[in-house]
Amino acid sequence: MSPENDLQSPSLGFSSTRDDLTMSCGDLDSSHELGRRSRARSSLQTRTPEADISCHGDFASGKSPFLKILMDAEAAANSAAIQLVSFKDAMEDEFADSRHSAVDKRRITRQRGLLLEKLEDFKRINKSVRQKLKRLQEAEASRTDADQQIDILLKKITLAESENEHLKRDLSETERRVEELMDLRKEEQGNIKTAVHMTKSVEATRVHLQGQLHNKEAENNRLTAQLRILERTLTEQKMEIDDLRGSITSLTDKAAQDKESLKKATRAQKQRAERFEAAIEKCYEQLKEKDSQLANARLERESRRRQKEQMTDEKDKLDAHVELLKSQIADLTARLQREKCELTAANETVMQRVEKLSTENGDLSVNNAALKVSVAQLEQQLDDCESALIEEKVVSQERKHQAEQSQYQVTELQAEIEDLRIKYANILKETEEMCDGKSTTADKMESQTKLLSSSMEMKESIHEANLQLQEKLNSLQKQMDKLQQENLELVRRLAAQEEALSYSNRQLDQRSTECQALSRQLEAALSDVKQQVNKVTDQAHSREEALSTKILELEAEKSRRDNELRLLRQSKLTAERQFEVRLKDLQLSLDQSESHKQSIQNYVDFLKNSYKTMFDEGLQTSTFGSSYFLK
Repeated sequence: MSPENDLQSPSLGFSSTRDDLTMSCGDLDSSHELGRRSRARSSLQTRTPEADISCHGDFASGKSPFLKILMDAEAAANSAAIQLVSFKDAMEDEFADSRHSAVDKRRITRQRGLLLEKLEDFKRINKSVRQKLKRLQEAEASRTDADQQIDILLKKITLAESENEHLKRDLSETERRVEELMDLRKEEQGNIKTAVHMTKSVEATRVHLQGQLHNKEAENNRLTAQLRILERTLTEQKMEIDDLRGSITSLTDKAAQDKESLKKATRAQKQRAERFEAAIEKCYEQLKEKDSQLANARLERESRRRQKEQMTDEKDKLDAHVELLKSQIADLTARLQREKCELTAANETVMQRVEKLSTENGDLSVNNAALKVSVAQLEQQLDDCESALIEEKVVSQERKHQAEQSQYQVTELQAEIEDLRIKYANILKETEEMCDGKSTTADKMESQTKLLSSSMEMKESIHEANLQLQEKLNSLQKQMDKLQQENLELVRRLAAQEEALSYSNRQLDQRSTECQALSRQLEAALSDVKQQVNKVTDQAHSREEALSTKILELEAEKSRRDNELRLLRQSKLTAERQFEVRLKDLQLSLDQSESHKQSIQNYVDFLKNSYKTMFDEGLQTSTFGSSYFLK
């Protein structure tokens, strides 16, 4: 129950007085506890120990009449309790004695009247105490509201400070991230440049490798063509070898047959050969003599032919020399005529020149003076040119100075950028100082609350404190609005910077993805090119090795077959020579046999004729035939 309800309800009877007493004591204790808690909270937050001591002293001095009232109420309550105990004892005695005397009734009525008086006094004191408690509760409620508002403001200030610190950290982090992103952007640009250079080098290497591949392919085609040519030559040589082998076999067969026939013929012709060897030797000697004569005749003919050729050459040279001399004589006569004409014309021109020189000497004297003047002018122009050169040097120096000034302006701009950064840091410091000022205003508010608590008149001081607190709250609200606006501006700036950073991050991500894609493509292209190069080199090496082995094998086979062909040709030549020799021998033997046969046939015919004549003519013819036979 609240104190207002206790005041409205009638306090008749014992139970009502006890309840009122207990409730009033509980309300008082709760009010004391609320005051202690608010004072402890305010002292823990902002107060110093000296301020706490002064505040407690002021509060004790302000509550001294209220303590007196409370002590009176406690004394009245004690007396009412004593009176109530005595009235209870009297009532028990009355209930114990069934007899009622007038003295006892008077005593009971007197005690009842005293009890009622005590209760009335207690009610009156309790009412005054409740009013005081109500006032104190109102003051405490207003003070707790002010403390709560101060706590809320302090929390808002701490939140604003934390937000400012967070914003500062965000700004520093964003600046650091911007610098890191700029460094990353520079690195990415460098990586892009290196990637572009790598792509160019890869393209150059790819073109070079393609050229090498084309060259290798051309060499391979050439080698394959050479191999085909070699294979064709080998097949042709094989065919020739087969033909030669067939011809050799046929020749060997013929030679075997010829050997057998020659053996038979040689056996028959040995005797004939022995007969004709002497005649052949004589023929050889005659042939040698004729060969020597023919050689001498040939030498004489060659010498005569050479002499004749020398004579014809000398004659041709003399004719050509005569023609040259004739042409030179004609040229010399023409030159003499031309020189005569030129000399006459030159004499005339010399005379004219002499006249002109005589006339020009006067002009030269005039021109010398003019030339001296022009030389002076040229010297002046030279001086002007030197001065112009000096001016040009000065202008170039001024341009250099302007370039240095532009560089200095660039450095000044960089310094201005640094100044802007410093100003931005100063603005941040000013915001921190504003926060510190807010904390000082909060301290002032706490001191004012201390002064309010130390005032004697609770209502007026609390009302004035409420007005001041309202004003301070309005000012603090304005400052909070300003801080919120500044925070919003900072948030907008941070949002803009974050958007720029996100845009730059997106661009960097895109660039990085593009660079990564390019690097992957380059790596893939390089790996493909390397694989292709390795494959091509392996294929080329394998082809070269196979070709080299094939070439070596073919060269060995070619050399072997060349040796075989050479041997076969030599054997063929020897066989042909032997065959020709044997054919010649056979032809000679056949000729000799034919001649011998013819001679024998002649001899037989002669014998027949001789025998005929012998039988016809007689002994003379027989002696003539015998003498002829002997010859």
